Amino acid sequence: MIDKTVVFDIWGDYGYFRRGYTTTSTISYPFPSRTTLAGMVAGIMGYERDSYYDLFGPSNSAFALQIMNPIKKMRINLNMIDTKTGFLLSDNKGTRFQLPAEFLKNVKYRIYLWLDDHSVMDDFHTLLSEHKSVYSPYLGISECMANIAIVNDGYIEPKKLSQNVNDIRVNSIIPIDKAKIKIETGKKYGSIKTPVFINSERVVEGFKEFYYEENGKDILIVDGECYSVGDANVIFF
Repeated sequence: MIDKTVVFDIWGDYGYFRRGYTTTSTISYPFPSRTTLAGMVAGIMGYERDSYYDLFGPSNSAFALQIMNPIKKMRINLNMIDTKTGFLLSDNKGTRFQLPAEFLKNVKYRIYLWLDDHSVMDDFHTLLSEHKSVYSPYLGISECMANIAIVNDGYIEPKKLSQNVNDIRVNSIIPIDKAKIKIETGKKYGSIKTPVFINSERVVEGFKEFYYEENGKDILIVDGECYSVGDANVIFF
């Protein structure tokens, strides 16, 4: 049961959430996946790599994500090392090549977090309230540093809403298996499939497809359930 949530904003000049379809993919997701969100929270709290996956399982955690700034994309060339001859510059005599990559510009997201373990939520809330983190937060890769800020001084209690007679406007991205949307003019819709769960072997165990509005506008749903959290309606996943 989602009884209380921590809500915080994360933003930065650039973001790069590489799609893992291939090892050389240079296309970015328009927003961080659930696995990335779990890593962000774990990094802020100082968890070691691969030590926190059970904390963010499907039954003991939930996220919702709201796009705050329009999705803007740009190309930036990355300097890469020729790993066929070695992983150190000294091994390949400084040989490099440039690879164009798709970055996001002026990104900002609002994250809604629920954890079944309230003691961990309390520790996370304390860090956010003091604007502290154990590891520096970043947006996809360490070169894309991020800032964080708690949205409310205390926890926000969500209220469950069920669509019955009136349509509901949702401010978050929408899992396609949890609601039906109504297309409206003047909005730019997208859908994308992202990883949602990963095991201790770093193997993705599940994917989920989402609807989103590229400019951060609300999306009208005609069937489904959502939560009212503060002044926003969101769907957790």
